[in-house]
Order: sequence, then structure tokens, then C-alpha cells
Amino acid sequence: MESGFVSLRLLEGEPSEMAELQHVFESAPKFAEFVTGVPPGHADAQSQYSILPDGKTYDDKFVFGIFLGNQMVGCADIIRGYPGPTTALLGLLLIAEPFQRRGIGRAAYAELENRIRAWGACDRVRIGVIETNAAVMPFWQKLGFERTWQRRPYRYGSVASECIYFEKPLQ
Repeated sequence: MESGFVSLRLLEGEPSEMAELQHVFESAPKFAEFVTGVPPGHADAQSQYSILPDGKTYDDKFVFGIFLGNQMVGCADIIRGYPGPTTALLGLLLIAEPFQRRGIGRAAYAELENRIRAWGACDRVRIGVIETNAAVMPFWQKLGFERTWQRRPYRYGSVASECIYFEKPLQ
């Protein structure tokens, strides 16, 4: 396990960060296929910065690079106070395929959870898993997430599925 060298860095949208972030998306083609039905797009990094739920501002959106040493190998996106004021929505935790199954995702999530706790305002973390990407559900369940049994229709391009929600209370 390489988790001892995993660190998070809040990204600011600098051109060099965007290039690294885009490389992460391009290095995870299975994820793109499962949730969009197409290979990674050339603007995925930019989209990660611009997508924001209704009623939220960019003051509540945090995009992190996940680093193994000095190399960005993943990314994460958190919305503070969504869908309710005491919930943090983890919109994405993505590890480039060559670095998956090494404990990096687990270590990165632990650091993300620590940062959420430090805000002092959120008592739970919520995620949505697209059913066509169901293979990741055991990962989240091992981290303590439980199904809420809330679902909503999901459609992106040729993918027609459902988004299944999970939550984890923060102690």
C-alpha cells in the first residue's frame, strides 16, 4: 500500500494544475465509459471546476488534486453544505486507473473526511453512485457509507441509469 505518500492539494485552476487534472481524467477511461458512455472528454478538467449545484456558490466548492509524491494521480470534488447545511457532498473521488487498488483512494478519502470535520459545520458526507458504476459500491461501504435508498434518474448521452445515494455520519 502506497497510502503513506498520499497527499491532497486544493487546486486553484492554474494552467499547470488543469493539465495534470485533465491527465487524471484521461487516465480513468473506464469511469468515463461507465458514467457517460464515451471516453474522457478534452474539457473534463474544466467541467470539474464549473459544475455547481443550484443554490451553491464557488465559495462552497473545493476541487482537490490527490498526489502520490509530486505526481497527481487522482482528484476529488466536495460541495460544503449540500444538499443541506450540515452535509458535505463528495461529488467525485477519482484515481487514475494505473494507481487504483493500492490504497490511495482510501487514504485520500480519510484526508478528505478530516478536512470536512475541520469545517465544523457538517455532520455527514453524502455521495451519489451511478448504477452503471456499481462496482465501486463495495469500496464506499467498506469506508462506512450506507445506502439512503434515495435514487434519482440519471441520463448522460447514451447512459440511462440511476444515481444511488449513500451517506456516512461523522462522529
